[in-house]
Amino acid sequence: MASLFAAQLEPYWCRVSRLYQPLLNVNDEQQKRPKLKPTEGLIFYTKVLSRAIDSNSHARLQTLLHYSEDIGCKSFFQEEGLDFLHTHLSHPNLPSKLREEIVQEVMYKVKQMFEFDDSFGYDHGNGVGELSDSRPLEYCLVLEIVVDTHEDVNY
Repeated sequence: MASLFAAQLEPYWCRVSRLYQPLLNVNDEQQKRPKLKPTEGLIFYTKVLSRAIDSNSHARLQTLLHYSEDIGCKSFFQEEGLDFLHTHLSHPNLPSKLREEIVQEVMYKVKQMFEFDDSFGYDHGNGVGELSDSRPLEYCLVLEIVVDTHEDVNY
């Protein structure tokens, strides 16, 4: 039996969605694309599936990854977002070239979901370093990836 990823690395399907969280005192546009604060965080709920399609067009699903991990907004958007995603999506059966494509797509999609200031990690007297009684918001993101592969079936 050929390796699941040996012959064909594409196509893959990738969806990033944000679990709905009602935000108080904001308008509809802010609900759709919230403005992030440096103290807030992202939680990625990730599921990566391999869909093997044999020469008889039968599909078989195999879960490669299924877990969650969090990261601060400042870290994700300014410092280590790409490294975080590479590590988060690391699996021996997911080739690095394909993983790179997926990481770039996920990064782009996440950036489209939120408003943020490229310099929001710097405290300009806006109270970034102050302690607060309220817990910072964490935005829950669902990352679903299906990688199509082909197998040879020998009878």
